[in-house]
Amino acid sequence: MIILTASNLIGCQDTAALTVTVFQDLAIYVPNSFTPDEDEYNQTFLPILTEGFDPYNYELLIFNRWGELIFQSYDYQVGWDGTYGPNALKAQFGTYVWKIEVDELQSGDTRKFVGHVNLIR
Repeated sequence: MIILTASNLIGCQDTAALTVTVFQDLAIYVPNSFTPDEDEYNQTFLPILTEGFDPYNYELLIFNRWGELIFQSYDYQVGWDGTYGPNALKAQFGTYVWKIEVDELQSGDTRKFVGHVNLIR
């Protein structure tokens, strides 16, 4: 809240108040590589989003080089572990396409992001 108090030379005062709401813009960090090789580092591909998005309207998709969907998540805290299919087979090393769709809180618009990630074993 911002409060402005003004006065003149003879002591008359007046006060005005205004509440200002600041929204954080949506920012996203997406790593370009990960190494699901069973050590303790970089086991999952997990984009990081700042505040400013609706966590209930989030989708992460991973596609292989033939355009087949091999991973899907609706939870922004769940990333891809480098496996695919019902038997959790290990995906080959290489480059995969990711796509994220998320709703922005401030505007309500759906934002779409697309890029590549390298799976290194």
